[in-house]
Amino acid sequence: MTTHRVRRSAGAAALALAASTLLTMGAAPAGATPGCTDESQPKDPILGLPTGDGCDDDTPPDTLLTASAPPNAAGLVATASQTFTFDSRVSDGDSGPFGFECKLTGGPQAHDWQACASPVTLTGLADASAGSYVFEVRAVDLEDRSRTPDNVLVPPTVTDTPDEDPTPASVAWGQDTRAPFVFVSRGAYDEDTPTQPVMTSATVPLRLNSSEPSSTFECTDNGTPTTCTGPKWELARPRPGRHVVTARAIDRAGNASAWSKPVEFFVPDNLTRSRGWRTVRGAGYFRGDALRTEKRGARLVLPRAKVGELRLIAPTGPGLGKVRVRVGRRDWHVVDLAGRRTALTQLTVIDRYSGMRSGRITIESLSSKPVVVDAVVARPNRFPPAD
Repeated sequence: MTTHRVRRSAGAAALALAASTLLTMGAAPAGATPGCTDESQPKDPILGLPTGDGCDDDTPPDTLLTASAPPNAAGLVATASQTFTFDSRVSDGDSGPFGFECKLTGGPQAHDWQACASPVTLTGLADASAGSYVFEVRAVDLEDRSRTPDNVLVPPTVTDTPDEDPTPASVAWGQDTRAPFVFVSRGAYDEDTPTQPVMTSATVPLRLNSSEPSSTFECTDNGTPTTCTGPKWELARPRPGRHVVTARAIDRAGNASAWSKPVEFFVPDNLTRSRGWRTVRGAGYFRGDALRTEKRGARLVLPRAKVGELRLIAPTGPGLGKVRVRVGRRDWHVVDLAGRRTALTQLTVIDRYSGMRSGRITIESLSSKPVVVDAVVARPNRFPPAD
């Protein structure tokens, strides 16, 4: 009997010790433990069974994402494929292992969160407006996700915070892979040389249009880039001579059209005053001025040129006199400026069918009657073909 009482007393003491241990463990605060990177529950070294709660790693990994074709300011890319590379970053020294989950919104390839590995390439995407596609990726702490720090047998409950990045990295974009078309036209018409009209205005009006709204334009003038805007553009104060203008359209995604067919025009040479002539000014003159003389035999001599067509730009009117013009030592051509009052009249001295000649261009007054000359068109007689 005595032995029996001793054993019962020993058993009661053991139960009391166990209860004391449970109460002590249960008194530990719930939640994350500073510096915790492993949510494993502590185990009995002999039996290998959980003996309490583990700590909660509440610092999930961050996600870094890079797109092979980042969308531009309009939210668009000009390619039908995208490659995404991504990585994880931790701030608490956690050694992982880490994995990733990806999600795609938009298009037939769309899917919810699923395991993925870097890089991810998407191909064959259809053109769509900005924001139509969204690729998201989040880093996951795989080891912590596979376990919970809470031991259901030991109170209190330890909350297991998410083990994936709560703010996934993402790229939203639209797609436009088709280049626009560009259309360039000029407003001026020249009956004699319609494919290379003579422009006497201070600016040359041109129209630029694209098959895609909101396109911008790039232009060249004689091969040199020049700033231009559509749909109406004016080339200000172009230099004398032949001009060849081309343009292309750039859509919102950055796709460029082919360069347009060349558009040509010709700008006259303004005349420089010499002895016997004086400068007169007025809004109706080419470049705002012209030369006037009442002296018989007063001459203007221009630099040597190859000439297949020669036009004299001058006003006409009652009481005006005559001038004569020649190239080099070829025949003189008389031009009568008397007649109905006009401004910026283009008087053909040598037409385009009279062959080429070269030399200095001389303009001479034939009487004491007043004459006014404004500008000269001297150019070869080869012009682009009509469309």
